[in-house]
Amino acid sequence: MRRTKPQYLIFIGMRIRITEDQLNTISEIEDYKKKFFKYWDKFGPKYDDQMLKLFGLNRGTIPSSVIGSWLREYLGESSGEIMKKFFSKPEHKIDCGGYDFTFTIDDYRRDGHQFEIKLTVDDVKGTVMLMLMDGTIHRLKDARDNEEYGWEIENEIQECIWDYLIDNIEMTTGFSFVIDKINYKSDL
Repeated sequence: MRRTKPQYLIFIGMRIRITEDQLNTISEIEDYKKKFFKYWDKFGPKYDDQMLKLFGLNRGTIPSSVIGSWLREYLGESSGEIMKKFFSKPEHKIDCGGYDFTFTIDDYRRDGHQFEIKLTVDDVKGTVMLMLMDGTIHRLKDARDNEEYGWEIENEIQECIWDYLIDNIEMTTGFSFVIDKINYKSDL
């Protein structure tokens, strides 16, 4: 086992001891940050799986919280403006794997770099194509009310919303989010 000579970093009067390997990891991550900023200069501020693959990365190689902090740094004050514009939309449209519906954001609360969101899905006008059943299109409300598979419909609605919010919040502004509550129009 090779032992590396410890290096020292000075942070505002504090000395932190790290190994050479740890210092190399920090340098490598800082190199990625510079590359991401150059990419965003050329193609616009957003990250996705395709961008990560260009750099030879997968989701999780560099934590999304780290990439999110870089994106917020890159965007500066405009990241908050992008979020205000997103939250002020009268409704959001989902077209995801046989699901077609809209939802509204009823309330949101910012806690640091995370948003807590409450929303309402229009399950009265929304539809789902039950591909594995008979391929017919049903109202979301009727599919949710089904005793056999209604729970699965609700889970898939949540997954579609989750994917939409990741694309439009996390990967566009660097903020993270938590869905606090999902209401359904037919239940109100």
